[in-house]
Parts: sequence; structure tokens; C-alpha cells
Amino acid sequence: MVIELGLARHPESPPSPPAGRRWWRSPQRTRLAAGRARPLAAVVGLALLAGLAGAAPPSGPLLVQVASHQVKARDIVLAGDRLLVTSAAAQGSATTWQLSAYGVPDGALQWTVPFDAASWRLRQVRRIGDVVLVDPRSGPGTGSTVVLDAQTGQTRWVAPDGLVLTDDGRTALIDEPDDAGATSSTLRAVDVATGDELWRADLAVPTEVLAGSAGQALLVGTDGWAQVRDGRDGTVLRTADLGEVSRPDSMAGALLLRQWRGGELGVTGFDPTTLRQLWHRPVRYGPGRITGCGELICFPDDTRIEAVDPRTGRTVWRVPADLVVDFGSYLVAYSVSADGGSGAAADGDGRGYPAAAADASADAGSGSGRIIDPGTGRTLLPLSAWETELEGRGDATFVGYRQPTETGPAWLAVLSPAGPETVRMIGSVPGPVGGCVGDRGTIVCRLGADAISIWHYEF
Repeated sequence: MVIELGLARHPESPPSPPAGRRWWRSPQRTRLAAGRARPLAAVVGLALLAGLAGAAPPSGPLLVQVASHQVKARDIVLAGDRLLVTSAAAQGSATTWQLSAYGVPDGALQWTVPFDAASWRLRQVRRIGDVVLVDPRSGPGTGSTVVLDAQTGQTRWVAPDGLVLTDDGRTALIDEPDDAGATSSTLRAVDVATGDELWRADLAVPTEVLAGSAGQALLVGTDGWAQVRDGRDGTVLRTADLGEVSRPDSMAGALLLRQWRGGELGVTGFDPTTLRQLWHRPVRYGPGRITGCGELICFPDDTRIEAVDPRTGRTVWRVPADLVVDFGSYLVAYSVSADGGSGAAADGDGRGYPAAAADASADAGSGSGRIIDPGTGRTLLPLSAWETELEGRGDATFVGYRQPTETGPAWLAVLSPAGPETVRMIGSVPGPVGGCVGDRGTIVCRLGADAISIWHYEF
């Protein structure tokens, strides 16, 4: 098969994976924040090559280079129609840092602003309307979110530590203690686009502030009293006494509370709009923590993960794994135990979820990872042999690359819009590459140490 890419050189067929060599990063080294995964390195499996070998030849170029920029890039992040890149520039004997935005998909430079490399990292970046949120800003005495104008890069406002966004992205909820060590605080609601205060409320007891549904705010106090407020004007829509509470959380359209009942620790699910109890189930904590898994909730249970329906509390599927990370349109299950990753059992729950098929992953050893179907837990792609860059963003697509030599071409593969079952080789690019990120039509990689390149692709 020959793929015409419009590039000067590329091999006629993808190279085969190296024998006896494994490429992976243990999920124990993965750092997560606010239930969202930060960038991870992992690898794509032999099944990718096998599935692509029989693909029909494309009718035209799949991969077209649209731009290349000479920058010493540190962070590369796609955020909507903007590619954000932090880079170093030498000024005499000193090194200065800058943040640049490039248009997607044309790759044209939009703006460049000074960047405080000592306190900023592009870990979580969100594009909301005409602003970009860079979160968090870390360093001594910081920990805040910087809100940038998407068109100019200028800072509109800086939010202090503890920012919570409503699910519609319009309102920032900021809980500010009245004094150091005080149990009382003031909740301020701020317009994300402008930083203007919308309303405020006094909180007499320590209160967890969470994002509810439909732009609402959830307030759960340590005394068990909970409120649902309108995110834009602060109107109290519902109050309820939820009893003894611990570690409130909001995910997959449910409010979750850890509660003891009958001497047994469990998790209770509530409707985030009505505060009505939906279910209660005992929990046995494994090495991970409760996280969102698409439309389900993932519970660690010894050496496996149970995915639970947020409306009923019933188990939808189980997989032998220590960690499941949500990457928006697909899930990645990691196993660090010696026996993890080789089988799966699941329960249907009567709500239309299919029971998961047996996991036939051949890559079941220590440190294994695999892409799994969010609805069934079924393994879609074992992770082995192909290097990948995975980022926890809803608009991200899977970017896998294989580079047999340090300076030779690299082959790129993506998940098609049809779903994670459809993995597609889109062509080769000059190497060496690294730090690749991608969305539904764009792939960006570092080229060596001094450049980035932007490619557009179509299915």
C-alpha cells in the first residue's frame, strides 16, 4: 500500500514493532487533578498494525502539512480553534519565555505574549467562548487560574485558588475563607468572560462548592445541609438535609456523598437538581479513587474497576484494572498488578446497557494498558508497541506514532470519528517527532528540539 502524502519521503509500509520490547509508563506516575487527567504517555498495540494492514488505499492525501514554526516548545496544547505553545527565546545571556497562539487548522501565528515559566504550565487549558482558561498557575503563593482573551492573549483576570466552573462554563464559583483558619467563608460567583462579580453568599460552616447541572451551583455543608442555587443570580432553588456527609463530589450527573450506614461505609448518589436520594451502595476501596468514566462512575474495588450507572447505582461492567482514565470519547484502563488486564465480567442493569464481552487483550502483564469501550468495558485496543500521546480533553483524538529510527520518518495513526473501534493510519512524517497532540482534524508534533509542525488530515 502506498499513501500519497505530498511529502518528500516516506516508507512504503509501516515498520513492524520491535520484538520483545515494551513501551509504557506506569499509571502510578500519572498525576490527576479535579477528576481530570493530565497529559499521559502510553502506547498503541499490535492490533493497530493488524487492523490497518487490510485497509483500502485512500483516494487522496490523508495528511497535509499546513505550517511549521521554529520554536523551542515546552508545552503544546490544542484548545478549540487555538494551538497554544510555550517556548523559550534567548535574549543575550538570558532566556525569556513566551506563550504563542496559532490558528487551527491553518497554523498561522495569532499572537505572542510574555509567559511566566516559573509559575505557569499549560496543564489544563479550556476554551470557553472568547476566553482561554490556563489552569493551574503554580508556584510560591499562587495556584490560580489565568483567564486569557482568546483573540489577543491578554490577561482578562486572574482567579484565586479554588475555582469551580459551572457545567455550562459561564460562571466561576470561588469560595474565600473569611480569615486564616476560619470555618466561615464567602462564596463569590463571577462571570468567566469578564471577571465581574454576579452574586455572593455567606457560608457559616465549611462548605463544599460543586458544579451542579444546567449551570447550577451545589453547596454541601459539613452539617449536612445542601443547597442548589442558580449559577447566574444565586437564587436558592432547593434545600435539603442530607444527614452525615463526607467528601462530597459531583460527576456523571450525580451528587455523591460518602456515608456510614449500619456500620458500613458506602456511597450515596443524589439527584443534583432535586437533592433526592437515588441509591446507596457499600464500597471497598482499591488503590485508586472514584472517578467519572464518561456517562458512568468508576469505583475502585481491590484489583478491578466497577462502572456504575449514576441514576441507579447498579454495576454496568467490571474490568480488572487499577485505574481508568477518561479521555473524553474513550477510556483507558491501566493495570499495574501482575494479574491485571486479562479478563472482564460485566452486569447488564436493565437500562439498555449491553453486557461486556470477555476481554481478549493479549497484553495483560504488569503495567499493561488498553483502550476500553465506555459503554461495555470491552477492550478495543491493547496498548503495546506504538508510542502515543494521550490528553484528557473532550475534543482530543488518539495520536499514535511509530518511529523505528531516531532520525527516520514516523507513522501517525488516529481514532476516526466513528469511534475508538476504528483506528486509521494517516501517513508518515519526517522525524524525529514527539509530544504529539491532535483533535478531529489536526495533529501537532515537535520536530526535533527546535520546531513544531502542524498537519491537517481528513478521513
